[in-house]
This record gives sequence, C-alpha cells and structure tokens, in this order.
Amino acid sequence: MTERLYYHDSYLRQFQAKILRQIQTENGYEVVLDRTAFYPTSGGQPHDLGILQASSLCNVYENDQGEIIHSVDKPVETGKVECQVDWSRRFDHMQQHTGQHVLSQAFLRTSKLSTVGFHLGADYVTIDLEAENMSSEQLRQAEDLANAVVFENRPIRVRIVPAEEVPCLGLRKESQREGPLRVVEVEEFDVSACGGTHVKLTGEIGGIFIRKVDRVNRQARIEFVCGQRALMAHRSDVQSLASIARQFSVGLDEAPERVAKQIQEAKELRKLLQDKSKALAGLLAKDLYDRAAMQPGFKLVKQCFEGEEMEFLKRLAQSILAQGTAVALLGAKGNQSFLLLAESESLPWDLRQVLPECCKLIEGKGGGSRTLVQAGGKSTEKLQAALDFAESWFLS
Repeated sequence: MTERLYYHDSYLRQFQAKILRQIQTENGYEVVLDRTAFYPTSGGQPHDLGILQASSLCNVYENDQGEIIHSVDKPVETGKVECQVDWSRRFDHMQQHTGQHVLSQAFLRTSKLSTVGFHLGADYVTIDLEAENMSSEQLRQAEDLANAVVFENRPIRVRIVPAEEVPCLGLRKESQREGPLRVVEVEEFDVSACGGTHVKLTGEIGGIFIRKVDRVNRQARIEFVCGQRALMAHRSDVQSLASIARQFSVGLDEAPERVAKQIQEAKELRKLLQDKSKALAGLLAKDLYDRAAMQPGFKLVKQCFEGEEMEFLKRLAQSILAQGTAVALLGAKGNQSFLLLAESESLPWDLRQVLPECCKLIEGKGGGSRTLVQAGGKSTEKLQAALDFAESWFLS
C-alpha cells in the first residue's frame, strides 16, 4: 500500500519514491509509487499536479483496491524517481479546503446550519447547507465569524486518532469510517474528520468571502473564495464596477445608485413603448382589416414588416382578429425571419398543417395551436414566399 506523505505534511513539495508498477494506457501511463505526496481526487478536493522525473502528472486518483494511481504523459524510468508537487495549485487547495472547514463551523455556530456537501472547483468553492432560505444577516454573521477566526491566526492540528478515542472528539460531522481516523482541528473552533490538505495556521487562509447563494435541491449552495482567489475576485469586481462607473461618468460609490436609476428609467421607457406599440397595432390592424379583400366568410390580411419582433406580430394579429372574422398572415425581417399565422376560432382550418412548408422556406422551425402558429428562420429572402404559400393554401 502506498504511504500517503500528504497525510502528515501538506507542505512537502519534493520527495523521492520507488516505482512499484507502471502500465501503458490509451491516454498515457499509470504509475504506482511506494510513497507519494500527491493528493488524489477525493472528498470534494481535486487532485494535485506536478512532475515525476521528467513526466508531467495529469491525474491522481484512488482505484477500487485502494491504490493511488499517478497518470503521466510519458513513461518514467523504473527505480527511484524524483517527484515535485505543483505548489501553487497545492497551496491554493490548502487555503480553500481549510477555509471550508472554518466557514462550515461558522454557519453551524451562527445559524445552526450543517454542511451536507462540498466542492472545490478551479475558480470557486461551494458548500451545501441544510437550509431552504438564507438571509443576508445569516450570511454576514457566518462570514464575520469565519474571518475573525482567520485574523486570530489560530493553529491547525492534523493527527491520526485511534478508533476508541473518536467518540470523544466532538466531530462537527460524524464519520462513517472505521478504525483510526485522520482529524483536522482548528484550535478551539472546529474538529473534522478529513483526508485533505490544510494550512498550519488560519491566517494562511487569507480571508473568506462569500460570493453568492443559489437554491439547489431544497438546499442553500454557498459559493465562496479564499486567499489568492479572493484577491483575484476582488480585482475582477473592482474592474467591473470601475467600467460601469466610467460609462455613467460617476464615482465607484455612486455606480450602484446610478445603475438602479437607469434600470428604473428603462422599465418606464419599456412600458411607454409597449403602450405605444399596442396603440399602433390597434390602428394598423383596423387599417389592414378595412383594406383586406373579402373572402367567403372571412377577410385575409397578409403583411410583411422590416425590423419588427415577434411580440409586435402577436399583438397585431390579436388586434386584427378583434376586428372581425379573419385570417392574419404576418411576417417580419431582421437578423432572421419571423412568421405568424392566426385565424378566428370560428374558421375550420388547422394552421399546423401549413406550418411545415413555411418553416422549410425560411429555413427555421416553429409550432403552435390550431388557430395560431409561429416560426423563426435564418432565411429572410424566402419570407415573402412563405407568406404567399400560406395565402395560396387558404385560397385553394
């Protein structure tokens, strides 16, 4: 069985090991060592990267037999090999994972919410909490407590505890493992069973900052960042805020209020445009209906527009049908084609029968009901042909 050096020293960057087995696979080579400081993907934490002799490490995982497999891009010479851990990636994972322990305990203490899931991604970390709703105050309290523990620079102790001592530890979450247990303890704050890599002092976490909250499967998913990731997130946020502030010619502190004002103005303008669009559709519908040729029992309106959207066509069709028994064949050209066909409920046709050929002409797709169908397509050149085909279908 491979000796797990990272169990005892997460800061080990270089080590020597002996190759026990090496096999070639479709994607490279898989190597088993007698000892390793490379962490395998486990418990929500991704694997380490690094170098085995001159071969780049692509993956580290534990197989069903409990062996740690090192996937490399090219064969490694047998015997003793020099190994080097990608320290930047390792320390980042140490910061994030230790930060998770602190934040999970902070939520437990401030809101009595337990962590039921953990994922350490490439850009962010998430924990899932047993909570259907999270208030801003709950988030602030947990974040404040977590960072207070970081600023106090508390020691973190990692040890292997005999099975008989485990019940006395006061673990934050009960472990299902049997036998001796690896325990990570943040002094006078958190005690957790964990096989991951961690920093020695909470100050090395470098800050814990909650980014957002999502609802996932009736649980609250908290996204947060620690250390270097927190610095990069802060820079990105400031750059985004500065860009917004420049566009409005205001200071950073004024940008949120200015954006809120702009949103409100946009809502008011959108409502004004909708009211005008409704009025225009009503007037246009009356004009089109009055000028349309009378067919046996109904009037047929056919019209193609430039630059209008589907919402306008729907509004116009409703207004046309409100004038009297009618068929409305409407189209609009823009970046693509929009087609809408509608008829009064009293008419007998099923518009779904004519739609496929119209879709074929405009190179698009659509759907709808017996009395109203709509479609969008990339071909604008054949939109008029589609309307003409629909007209001939009704008049045949």
